[in-house]
Amino acid sequence: MKLQKNLLWIPILFAFVWGILGLFVPETLFKFLNTPTENINVSLVATHMVLGVAQISLGIMAFWMRSLKDKAVLSGAMTAVAVILFLFGLEAILVNFVLEGYTMNMILFVQGIIFILLAFVFFMARKPKEA
Repeated sequence: MKLQKNLLWIPILFAFVWGILGLFVPETLFKFLNTPTENINVSLVATHMVLGVAQISLGIMAFWMRSLKDKAVLSGAMTAVAVILFLFGLEAILVNFVLEGYTMNMILFVQGIIFILLAFVFFMARKPKEA
């Protein structure tokens, strides 16, 4: 269970970095993601703020999940985090290809791949080893 509880620090850290940036300073996040100025509008800002809230919520849930004692419940929690990370990764890749006109924004693409790989790691490590 120690591995699972240590892995749950990853979404907590992502939540506070990306979530805080997306919620409170989305303009800084746009600059980091190389978003063209002509694509920034009220809808994009609102979407990043909603994603920021979603990521902060995931971080809060992951922090709470670290206190779980039952192995079966922790396994389910790890599966839920894996699905959420997969969805965040898929969203980043789809935004990169579809909404940005099939251009390759490497930061967004790499972020999506990292989230999908993290989802795979969380799914594979969902069951604690028997002591």
